[in-house]
Amino acid sequence: MHNPKYQWQTLPPVDKQNLVAEISDQCQLPVALANLLVARGIDSLTAAQHFLKPQLQDIADPHGLHDIDAAVERLEMAVANGEKITIYGDYDVDGLTSTALMYEVLTGIGAEVNYYIPNRFTDGYGPNLAAYQRLIEQGTQLILTVDNGISGKDEIAAVKAQGIDVVVTDHHSIPAALPVDVPIVHPQYPGSEYPGGDLSGVGVAFKVAWALLEEFPTEVLDLVAMGELADLVDVTGENRALIKLGLQQLQTGMRPGVTELLKLAKVKLAEVDEQTIGFQLAPRLNALGRLGDANLGVELLTSFDDEQVVALAQQVDAANQERQRIVKELNQQADAQAQTPANQARQTLVINGDGWHQGVLGIVASHVVATTGKPTIVLGSEDGQLAKGSGRGVAGFDLFQALDQHRDLMTSFGGHTMACGLSLPVANLDQLAQALEQASQAQGFDATQTPALTVAATLPMASVTADLVTQIQRLAPFGPGNEEPVFEIGPATVSQSLLIGQDKRHTKLQLAAATPVDVLAFNEPKLAPEVPVESTVKVVGTLALNRWQGRVTPQIFYTDLATTGVQITDARTRQLVPKMFQSTATYVVFDDRLRENIDGNAAGQVVSPTTLTATEIVDQQIIIVDCPPQASQLQQLLPQLAAASEVVFWLYTHHQALSTFPPRSQFVGLYQFFQQVQVINVNQQLPAVAAQLHLPQDQIIFMIQVFIEAGFVIIKDGFLKIVSAPMHQDITATNRYQVQVAMQSLYQQLLGLPGHQFMRQVQTWLNHG
Repeated sequence: MHNPKYQWQTLPPVDKQNLVAEISDQCQLPVALANLLVARGIDSLTAAQHFLKPQLQDIADPHGLHDIDAAVERLEMAVANGEKITIYGDYDVDGLTSTALMYEVLTGIGAEVNYYIPNRFTDGYGPNLAAYQRLIEQGTQLILTVDNGISGKDEIAAVKAQGIDVVVTDHHSIPAALPVDVPIVHPQYPGSEYPGGDLSGVGVAFKVAWALLEEFPTEVLDLVAMGELADLVDVTGENRALIKLGLQQLQTGMRPGVTELLKLAKVKLAEVDEQTIGFQLAPRLNALGRLGDANLGVELLTSFDDEQVVALAQQVDAANQERQRIVKELNQQADAQAQTPANQARQTLVINGDGWHQGVLGIVASHVVATTGKPTIVLGSEDGQLAKGSGRGVAGFDLFQALDQHRDLMTSFGGHTMACGLSLPVANLDQLAQALEQASQAQGFDATQTPALTVAATLPMASVTADLVTQIQRLAPFGPGNEEPVFEIGPATVSQSLLIGQDKRHTKLQLAAATPVDVLAFNEPKLAPEVPVESTVKVVGTLALNRWQGRVTPQIFYTDLATTGVQITDARTRQLVPKMFQSTATYVVFDDRLRENIDGNAAGQVVSPTTLTATEIVDQQIIIVDCPPQASQLQQLLPQLAAASEVVFWLYTHHQALSTFPPRSQFVGLYQFFQQVQVINVNQQLPAVAAQLHLPQDQIIFMIQVFIEAGFVIIKDGFLKIVSAPMHQDITATNRYQVQVAMQSLYQQLLGLPGHQFMRQVQTWLNHG
């Protein structure tokens, strides 16, 4: 049985049903999706039409951004005077695309320009005075920050003191102290009336480029889509239009470096969407900065040399493979820390390790958050003195606010509500952990509460079609503010349940329907044994299209799942001890003598199968104590237990299956051997007999037991002797032979089955008899 991880809350019909009906009719959209749009704030047919088909006019004029005119004026002056401009970027995808965009635009208007991507390990995040100083010594006269700079008050002041100008373009959370006497282009600048305000770094860079060129630069929208989606900005308003148009630009294949990366990821250009960026392109580009020098990423994004991009793309892909290896190793170590008793009692987690690769700690933090539901900071220390790392938050907890008031504990800090980067002395780790835990109390966060999950609609299996998925995709791109809708689907019968992938860490279920529908659950290896074939389930997940060998079929990406009906527990055992009978369950015992021994010594009632069938069974725990003589007896019993809460299978038996059941010829051969030797010391000579006849000892013991019952041999004082004139007896008619035949059959049908096959067999009998 599999219990759900979330509280499913199906979106109710909104009050504006006339508007829902109008949107559904005019936009040719299913009612459930029209209802979802209205619930998410679409308040008119026009708004719905713009949402489904974003237009250029949905993108705000760049001149509404704070200080953008001053920034453009300073850039124009630098271009006119031939000043050397250095774009100072960041090592994540948003930073790389911001840098690439401004480099292309400034190069295109004749600027003398280069770029610098700080090294995560030597420069850290954001403004770095030593790096600035090196750039100045190399001739830089104007520094343009992209996707960073807002937290660089002191560093920028030191640069200004040397007569070097700086233009800041950024989108990160604004600190209390801002850089002074420099243009700051930021969509959330205090007092600014800029609409929206959730542009990523590349979105801000795009607006600067637009204002600088005085025309809309369509050719760089692909970079905008990549950076904004990778940075998880709100995908409503103008961001939605920028990303939608940017994805269309990506699909034209006009950027060779991206096209080459897509080839390595085995993604067709026409199929590029937000999932492609989130799961294929962004991880590859981010791997560069996580492991070393990310300047290679800008080079790949801006190169139009076909041979060069092939080599660069292969380097990027290799870096990503190494990143995956490191992440897998650290995830295991972080999981072990997260599951300590002390951490299990906490609402938040601070996890650290000596020598942990600092470039992947954000990924590890995301993994721990996904498995625990707790805000998590993961740090690594190389020298035992300074710890550096990343944090990831969860809904209902403001990570930036929790840490911002404790900057005295840290040597560097930056980020936003759901993510942060930081460094601090190792000696301050305990104080940081205490501060984070106190913040959880102050914010009223409780990690023990089952989180709620909004379900867009409940769908029967018959509604899950390729046409429906196509309609859902009209609502894309998905992301914060426009989350991909999840649906509750079912009830449905599982027709296939198996583990897939090279390391068997993913579960694939198949739901029975006119056209069977696959459910893919990544990194959920426990799901397959908990949901065997014939289980009845309700699945919550997102819908997608699977294209394979010319066929297009719907599939479900698992978010949550609940089995319905009786819970089945495989607890097969070879031993019964008194403490096993302390539960107030109903114990079903097939063997009369065993039942008499147990009765009176169990906390619950002990019954025979016959008694059980005459009893009303509703929401009870039933334990099948022993194995019946024949599997058919259990098969006949199980359908009567469909109303039980749980059926536990112990299936104890004192008989064991033979390694191989002996054919009649082996009985004949053994008997002839006994006729030749007449007397055998069973205790001492049995191993030698087994070796001489090339037979397993368990087979010889079984055949001797059959011969004794048939009257062919006797054992007295440990010596086996042949009976001189035995009565004619068919050995297959002996009770011992019949019991063993039944045991071999039981072993094949029940006792010897692997866990998942056993669960499948039992579930089939439970449902169908």
